[in-house]
Amino acid sequence: MRQQGRPAHELPSFARYLNKVFDFRTAAARLADARRDPDLSPSAVFLATFHGFVFRLPSFQQLAGELAQPALQCWIGAGRAFSDDVLRYSLSGFQVEGLEQLLIDVNRTLKRNKVFDADRVQGRIVAALDGVETLASYSRCCDACLERRVWVRKGGVKVEQVQYYHRAVGCQIVTGPVKTFVALEWLKPGEGEDTAALRLLSKIPAQYGSRFFDILLLDALYAQAPVFRLAAELGWDLVVSLKQNHRELYQSAIRLFARRPADASAVETRAGKSYQIQVWDTEGLPFCADYSQPVRVVRSEETLTQNHYRQGKLEPENTEHEWVWVTTLDRQTFPTMLVRRLGHDRWKLENNGWNDLTQNWGLKHGFLHACRHRPHQEVDGVRAPVPNRGLPAVVLILLLAFTLTAAFVHCHSKLFRLCPSSVIEVAQQLRRSVSNLPLHIRAPDSPAESSI
Repeated sequence: MRQQGRPAHELPSFARYLNKVFDFRTAAARLADARRDPDLSPSAVFLATFHGFVFRLPSFQQLAGELAQPALQCWIGAGRAFSDDVLRYSLSGFQVEGLEQLLIDVNRTLKRNKVFDADRVQGRIVAALDGVETLASYSRCCDACLERRVWVRKGGVKVEQVQYYHRAVGCQIVTGPVKTFVALEWLKPGEGEDTAALRLLSKIPAQYGSRFFDILLLDALYAQAPVFRLAAELGWDLVVSLKQNHRELYQSAIRLFARRPADASAVETRAGKSYQIQVWDTEGLPFCADYSQPVRVVRSEETLTQNHYRQGKLEPENTEHEWVWVTTLDRQTFPTMLVRRLGHDRWKLENNGWNDLTQNWGLKHGFLHACRHRPHQEVDGVRAPVPNRGLPAVVLILLLAFTLTAAFVHCHSKLFRLCPSSVIEVAQQLRRSVSNLPLHIRAPDSPAESSI
């Protein structure tokens, strides 16, 4: 009842922000797909999918139901309703390069507007890289599917079965209120996650034209000489988790730290949890035979105290944790405790990136996985379906909606600051505002020749 009298976010305000800051409608008009002389333009399909993700709709079927509203049809420039089959047919042959360039342009604008400056660490912008599995199936597969054999139980008997899945590696900015994704790379059949990560990191300078971030946070999988060489070449500093997979360096550091007391200690209280921390720090350790530059190793022993109910009584419980990181950051500029904080900041990619996208944005829904109904092309006189680009296209549109919605809420909306609410509530307000749109008008700041 209290929220009924509050002002709400409106779709025209959201559109004005996107068009004024990012020239969004003009960029959308340049997108293309593989259809010939389509009745519905690629920009209309893109805007429909984009607004579906902004509204947090869980499926294309529900989006098709929303498109029955004449106001929304007019808003995206469609002129009529269309089904989810039209979305699939267009997006399965969408030009991914145009969507990638749109994401790059959005990120450049955000950096130029100093959106990432709020949480800089010693003046540095921090990014994190990690992989995620988007979907898996035992029946549906496409040409780009990865395969693995897993044991499943059928009729009480364990049998081995082929499972098809997709996995991607993403690089996300973790400083500032907008946790945008810089780039995304899909694993190809027969290659590992580290190979795709190297390919992604190698193309970022060419895409962005300069050093877009300064510090890169990585999982233990990427504690490899090629990653360190590439980072040194591009001017990035690294903070990488170290585990038993890099056995020689790990054991050397543990033996060295066991001989002396901790270099620093602290007590932190956060979110009802208490941390007792002891940290060791040393420089000049050899990384491996393939990388001759010495590295710095930081180890943290942490005792976590938090309350749990046991037989109806609230009792404190202690758990022990150990963390080890290898880093190229110098000790004078980045003290021991700051490196520890950066090491834990990698979890922002899990919480504010993949976890948020999975739980609240439908990342693992599998919108266009194994879509076989797609446009045809002629190659050497033979007509054949175009390569299935549906899943990469949909995920890129999802990332654009994820980034631009966060930018609107955290960098533009006064209502969000004056009347605190969840970002999900903002999405619901934008969706409800469609019913208030007048018919037969063009969207704010859209091209005059558009029918919107």
